[in-house]
Amino acid sequence: MRNKKLVTFTMAACMMTGLVAGCGAKNADTASKAETAAESSTEESKQAETEESKADEAKTDGAEEAYEPVTITLNLQRSGLGENVEYTFTKKPSAVVASGDQMADFFFDLGLEDQMVGYTKGSCWSTVSQYPARDKVPQLLEAGKGISNLSKEELAATGCDFLMGWDSVFSDKNFGKEFCDANGIAMYFPYVCSDQATFEDLYKDYETLGKIFQVKDVASEKIQAMKDTLQEVKDTLGEDVYQNPVTVFAYDSGEDAPFTACQGMPGDIIKLAGGISIFDDIEAGWATPSWEEVVERDPDVILILDYTGDISEKKNFLETNEFTKDLRAVKEGKIYSACCSDMQGSAGSAEAVKEIAKQLYPDKF
Repeated sequence: MRNKKLVTFTMAACMMTGLVAGCGAKNADTASKAETAAESSTEESKQAETEESKADEAKTDGAEEAYEPVTITLNLQRSGLGENVEYTFTKKPSAVVASGDQMADFFFDLGLEDQMVGYTKGSCWSTVSQYPARDKVPQLLEAGKGISNLSKEELAATGCDFLMGWDSVFSDKNFGKEFCDANGIAMYFPYVCSDQATFEDLYKDYETLGKIFQVKDVASEKIQAMKDTLQEVKDTLGEDVYQNPVTVFAYDSGEDAPFTACQGMPGDIIKLAGGISIFDDIEAGWATPSWEEVVERDPDVILILDYTGDISEKKNFLETNEFTKDLRAVKEGKIYSACCSDMQGSAGSAEAVKEIAKQLYPDKF
């Protein structure tokens, strides 16, 4: 924690001034007495202001020193990576490492870049949410490489005391609980990454990080801004759209079989934009069904998840692939895109809803 420099005030000079003024006043005429009284009054006022300023600073410093413990639960059972972990923060972390743009954007959005010692971009870059602070924080690996390419020694060398990433980051082959505990690293697996997550879980992450890093007011403002954006989209689209949503095939990647968005946060984003995933019946955030299933469900539109500006390459694949080239959405040219990082749940997720809605219902915007 950074400690403010306390300003020490001395009253000696003020007291000496008062004594001199008192001695001179004994032989002064009436006007001089009045002038001396005014000066004395001014000095007393300055002394009072000084004492008040010191009291205010003490209050402020005391408020910053106080830290309310925050307890979180890491759902590491989700992918069979281990038992759930409960962790209690007793002080504010000061050396954050974020795995991927999705995670880093939480900190940039909350203005916590000074608490960061590094991040990795991974393969799924943020193409919507841009922050000037992104250039201030060191990238620990070249763009395109995930944090799993970082050695334990390299991570420990950053001084990291808070690591935020998907549950796979905390597996034994990467940075497991034993390693993190031994190196004083708190683990944080976002609530928004669970298979049944919605925007409520994204808000919970903002609230939790706001408490941990003592920026609760900023977190509340960001949550309200997201809610306002979603309400704007809802009012623009109208209830009829939500009663009869368009069916969406969200294509993330894969050629032998498609990796696609189902439920969880990506599914919620699609629903709030006036659509529904054709694989909404799969109880997972992401899954790998077959191309035959995609053909059978024949979506109204296709939503390509943009990793690093690779939309044209994926679009060309869908237009030429034997399974998808005859899909109704392909023939009608209804192939759109969305930022992959924001689709997973991050600072730009509400804006992602708005951008998708504009593509699905251009006549309403």
